[in-house]
Amino acid sequence: MAKAQTKLWTTAALLAVAVGAAATTPAAAKVEVIYSTYVAQGSSSNLQYEAYLDELSRRTQGEIKVKDKMFMAALMKAGEHLTGIGKGLADVGYFCTGYTPALLPLTSMAELPFVTEKGDAVSATLAELYDSYAPLRKEYQKQNVEVLAFDAPSATILGVNKAVTSSAQLKGLKVRAYGDLGKIVGKTAGMIPVPMATTDIYTGMQTGAIDGYIGVPLWMPGPENWLQHTKTLIAPGIGTYYTCGLAMNLDVFKRLPQSAKDEIAKMRREFPAKSIDFVLKGDAATVKKAQELKVGFYRFTAAEVEAWKKASDYDALKADWIKSRQARTDANVAEFLKVYEETLAKHLPRSTYEQKFP
Repeated sequence: MAKAQTKLWTTAALLAVAVGAAATTPAAAKVEVIYSTYVAQGSSSNLQYEAYLDELSRRTQGEIKVKDKMFMAALMKAGEHLTGIGKGLADVGYFCTGYTPALLPLTSMAELPFVTEKGDAVSATLAELYDSYAPLRKEYQKQNVEVLAFDAPSATILGVNKAVTSSAQLKGLKVRAYGDLGKIVGKTAGMIPVPMATTDIYTGMQTGAIDGYIGVPLWMPGPENWLQHTKTLIAPGIGTYYTCGLAMNLDVFKRLPQSAKDEIAKMRREFPAKSIDFVLKGDAATVKKAQELKVGFYRFTAAEVEAWKKASDYDALKADWIKSRQARTDANVAEFLKVYEETLAKHLPRSTYEQKFP
């Protein structure tokens, strides 16, 4: 009996110590983050990610909260965002692969032209492969970031400062176009590509340094105020020539409780369907503003799209993309493209996106 009583007292003492320790152990610290983007506050890409961060805060019961927001490249230039987030200049931020394709060779394969104009299918594909295809996640971890979401890209448009009713009328125009897209418009249309960040397009159009811009979504010219210097918006049928997303500094991500990490994983899969709603609204807003400013609209005919694709020597272009990106990674780029195309085919029938011109 004495032994039993001693055992009970010992057990009670241990429980008391455990309870006391629990009471004095501090709760997991809330994570307050600085958010940075290089686009205007009213642009679709920013609005969707502000909404995302608000929802993330709610779904994690305030574990993650935004402390400060930086817009219009106030903290970092467009091309510095991916690496800047990795270095901790911001905790969370907007990035686009086109500015740093050498750092994201697999992701940049999703920018291959003439594949699809269904941006929600593209982002849903990337979100799935980020979780299921290890080399894709690894190329972000190399930059010390965790992808929170991939937004749904709108099919690229071409805006120029002259009236256009035929693709032939584009020859000789100086257009903002970076990287491989610059090579494509130069080779297929005889345009002169001028590499510059989107933040420089307004000044470029205003001063005449450029005659137009390509490689941007339909929702962008409105909030960025490019329309006052634009005479025609053109749908060239190239496809969704950009992949962008929201990234978090990996060290910040690792400090989060597992429940918050799990919620982020769920939201990454859910986001493409939410993103496309912002894209559609943004597209419609740009179209409305363009109509008010008497901007014209032109959509390439099927024959013009095919002529551009043929002039680009598409098979050679595709092979060159694989070769150039393979030089930047240990991952198998051809294998990734095959998996990407197979996964995209699964998501395309679920797409709800259509780029609408008047």
